[in-house]
Amino acid sequence: MLDFAKDKKFWENVRVSEDFAQHRAELFALYESAFKQRPRAHSAKEILENNDRFLWRLQFDHLQSSALLSLIYPENEQYYNDLIDTVWAYLDDYTWAPLGHYTEHYYGKTPKDFDNGLIDIFASSVGFALCEVKNLFSDRFPQLLKDRISHEVRRHIIDPYCSRKYFWEAHDNNWTAVCTGGVACALMYEAPELFFEHQARIHASMECYLASYKDDGMCVEGTGYWSFGFGFFSAFAMLEREITGGKVDWFARHKVQEIAKNLQKVFLQRDVIVTFSDSSIVQKYHIGLPHMLRHICGDMIEPLPITTGRILEDNTHFNFALRAFIYFDKSNIADSVRENVTYCAKNSCYLTKRTSKYGFATKGGNNGESHNHIDVGSFILASDNKQIICDIGAGPYEDGYHTDRRYTFFNPSAYAHSIPIIDGVGEDDIARDDVIVKYNEESACAKMEFACAYGRDYIKRVEREFAFEESSVTMRDTFALDKECEIKERFISIIEPIKDGA
Repeated sequence: MLDFAKDKKFWENVRVSEDFAQHRAELFALYESAFKQRPRAHSAKEILENNDRFLWRLQFDHLQSSALLSLIYPENEQYYNDLIDTVWAYLDDYTWAPLGHYTEHYYGKTPKDFDNGLIDIFASSVGFALCEVKNLFSDRFPQLLKDRISHEVRRHIIDPYCSRKYFWEAHDNNWTAVCTGGVACALMYEAPELFFEHQARIHASMECYLASYKDDGMCVEGTGYWSFGFGFFSAFAMLEREITGGKVDWFARHKVQEIAKNLQKVFLQRDVIVTFSDSSIVQKYHIGLPHMLRHICGDMIEPLPITTGRILEDNTHFNFALRAFIYFDKSNIADSVRENVTYCAKNSCYLTKRTSKYGFATKGGNNGESHNHIDVGSFILASDNKQIICDIGAGPYEDGYHTDRRYTFFNPSAYAHSIPIIDGVGEDDIARDDVIVKYNEESACAKMEFACAYGRDYIKRVEREFAFEESSVTMRDTFALDKECEIKERFISIIEPIKDGA
């Protein structure tokens, strides 16, 4: 599978083409940084003592840099030997999943029950990556190494999956796509007969993932999680289309095509993407994904700018690094985003709008969404390629961030969003009816009513209206309360305001 990625002429072109000059420069820099430390396996004792879900990040850099450089420069023995060392380190690891994902929150296990057959988003990605690397280097790897890869992929991924059930098989967010996609791709490479035996189970999980999206295809988890989850889904869908000779084609479905268009709907300006939910305000997306989607779906996927100015990322999964090369097409990179566009996602309760002067986004929905922030009615205003009124996105994933203490952290709390504080408190974290964003195209106005987000009987109405002009946005809030109380309007920005006048 993916035989075109083994084409030596393709990698010879990558080596010399000006189109790939930035790829090469970033790859050299990543390699020099990563290999200041040698690849090594992590013992169970080390994992337990560090309790660090990011122990694996350096290994990601080792793998993507040494593997890709070995493809581009096959005569360079140093790159190849570093790749061998990296693969052996993975194979000697006690587990492919970090301790943070073995907690009671995910598996009902404690560290003393540590099981190296548990599969999470890291383990599934590693299994997929090792299978893909083995496939790419099938004519160079010694037989012993190939046999060892097969053995460890079976021990960590295939046998556990085939013998037990996992919570993420019927989950409602990116975990389902990443874990199922990684496992399914490993099966297609290593044990296609088992893939077809479990195909219905795999499809049921992917249907759960797709059901987490409404028909308009917007991702309520945040843009980064769209890139992560849909990236694994897309890699899986492409390989399944290949292994079934086109009989299974997920991208023939209208809903999948709408999800594929998510990214172009959330660009606000050249360097600004919507940062609702657990997104990063220094927004990233995996460059290979929209290029692959344009390869699959054609012109319905728009050429887009590179927000970070980078092609490759540190600490990324091999799936994305490889596809940043094999699907890259310079004509798919735009200098800016299309202006004078409005997207109103009625089902997902999102509105994004771009003019020549600004980019704007607002959301309704509810406060029980996956990777939720307390932000119903919040908005973003971007100008001069930066957020002016901001959504600061996710905070550091500290201990407790994904527990019932989540909203004690500033970033996901009501106080980090541009929403009213009524009677001294903000919205609560209860999921009630979806707040719908209603957009009138003729008057260029958007309205929503979100009193329900506060959960207090005496708050009868909280209506927010935005009126759009080419160079300005006017916001009007209207309140109906059964008692007299203080209302504070709150606007979030990372730009220090200058007080003008009294």
